[in-house]
Parts: sequence; C-alpha cells; structure tokens
Amino acid sequence: MDKITTTSYHKHFHPEEHTGLCVVRRKGEGDEEFIKRFRKKFSKSGVAKEVRERMFFEKPSDKKRRKKMQSIRLMQREEEKALKMRERYKRMKLKIKRKRAKEKRKGAKTT
Repeated sequence: MDKITTTSYHKHFHPEEHTGLCVVRRKGEGDEEFIKRFRKKFSKSGVAKEVRERMFFEKPSDKKRRKKMQSIRLMQREEEKALKMRERYKRMKLKIKRKRAKEKRKGAKTT
C-alpha cells in the first residue's frame, strides 16, 4: 500500500487544517464566514497572546505574581458563580414549595 487514506464522517474535513494554523475555504463559503472561522481558530491557538507576552521581558518574580493574582481572580469568579447557583436553587425550591402549598389549599377547598 503506497497510499494511506483517512475517512471522516464530517463533511467539512480537511487534513491540512489539522496541521497548524491553516484554514481551507469551504465550498460556497462567503468571505465573512471564512474570516470568522480563521479568527476563531487564531484566537483559540493562543498565538496572539504568546506574541504579546514575548514582546517585553518579564521578571520571573513578576510572572509568578501575575499568575497568582490571575488564579485568585479565577477562584473568586468560581465562588461567585457557585453562590449564584446556590441562591438560584434556593429560590427554585421555595417556588416549588409555595406552588405545592397553593395546590394543597386548593385541593382542601374543593373537598
């Protein structure tokens, strides 16, 4: 066998696109969609972020400090998210409780 073929069930499969930051124009795809797809892939790759980071030298101590602050912010954000979810859950439980009590009162009146 001289040739290795790959089969994909995805109708937009292009092997070249999986080898780096490459985007192949799809059949009937407009300029806007093509550019949007490239931008999305570019932002996901993290190339721009890495270039920005390498523009200037950052002392290792500053880098550690920045990473630590970043992790603290992330943890705070996660805590806030969890708190909101707990509050939402409490409100939902209270709403269900009120609904059941209302139905109970309604059932008692009709009998």
